Amino acid sequence: MKTITIIYLVMFFFGIYFLLLFLLLYLKNRKSLYDYPEAKRFPSMTFLVPAYNEEDSIGRTLKALLNVNYPPGKKQIIVINDGSKDKTKKIVEKFAKTYSEIKLLDKANSGKADSLNQALKLVNTELFAVTDADSYPEKSALQKMVGYFEEDEKVAAVTSRVLVKNKKSFLESYQDIDYVVIAWTRKLLDYVDSVYVTNGPLSIYRTEAAKKVGGFDPKNMTEDIEITWHLLSEGYKTKMSYSAEVHTTVPTKFKQWINQRVRWNLGGLQTIYKYKKYALKENLFGYFVITYVSLSFFLALIGFILLARFFLLKVSNYLFLSPYLLKGYNPLLFLEMNFSFTILIILGLSFLTLSIIYYEAALKNSDIKHKNIFRILAYAFIYRPLYTIPLLISIFRLIKGNIGWYTK
Repeated sequence: MKTITIIYLVMFFFGIYFLLLFLLLYLKNRKSLYDYPEAKRFPSMTFLVPAYNEEDSIGRTLKALLNVNYPPGKKQIIVINDGSKDKTKKIVEKFAKTYSEIKLLDKANSGKADSLNQALKLVNTELFAVTDADSYPEKSALQKMVGYFEEDEKVAAVTSRVLVKNKKSFLESYQDIDYVVIAWTRKLLDYVDSVYVTNGPLSIYRTEAAKKVGGFDPKNMTEDIEITWHLLSEGYKTKMSYSAEVHTTVPTKFKQWINQRVRWNLGGLQTIYKYKKYALKENLFGYFVITYVSLSFFLALIGFILLARFFLLKVSNYLFLSPYLLKGYNPLLFLEMNFSFTILIILGLSFLTLSIIYYEAALKNSDIKHKNIFRILAYAFIYRPLYTIPLLISIFRLIKGNIGWYTK
């Protein structure tokens, strides 16, 4: 058997394995997706809102946080102005004069993770939440999250379901689908104690646990992923409340989308490298989380290489065959229909079928319009392949040692 055939077989094996795993988790737990432990008490809570040049959204974010349902006197908000050059500081100061629960921490620009760490020093509440300055939690979000901390003392963080606020353009509408699929997958991972990221738009942390692990890593491009892995490596648990919703503003331009995904990829690769020593240790974090995330990066890269190889070899060869086609040559003979090729075709069709079922299941209970097969195919064959672009840029930048924050 040729090496390239073996590579294809390995790719399809892992792809089909994970799809079947997630679909089985869904079938087993589909009736409890929206369940969450009811909170019997509501611990004191501090919202941390890092902000850099957020004059267009910070006001709406603060209004959303003020409107979140939580017992009076148990919620406070600290906005960290990270050296903004626009009117962010003035807007927050205006809110702070009207609402006593809002405080402003004004500082020189040093990045999101360092901003959170400086604010964390001021936190004396049992729990704290992180919310991006362009995200808007639903009123009932906290009530659907804090019960997890009562249910299990080992729970150190609980994350929410992130949905898209702006959905007009092609790019925005397909990010809408993407966020629904990501949230659905994350909830399924929750059933095997493998929630590997507590997202920036809305996540709650046990203050004691976060301080114990040293807070957020300023050197990591994705501080939300890194602190999650740090907590998991220390034996803590992370959970997700699928019922707790937060809407966030996604990139409106392709370049912004590329920059965001490059940052996600770089941060993910940084985190894998930092925690590689925990791989295959005797817990789910070592055996599953690190393996699953690492394979996601590796298989995506190999998939691109295989696709590029196919076009370079097969398409170019068909172009050379053009003169022979005019003479009646049958192009199907070029496909070499042998046993190995037949197996690959069957596995490829199986993977495609399972992928469509997977996406359909994820979109089933969402408010996305036009959830038809053509939209799903467009998502699978047009939008998802775009992931390769930021992945390749990330790998190139990592090789060059060019790791810098450039999302804005």
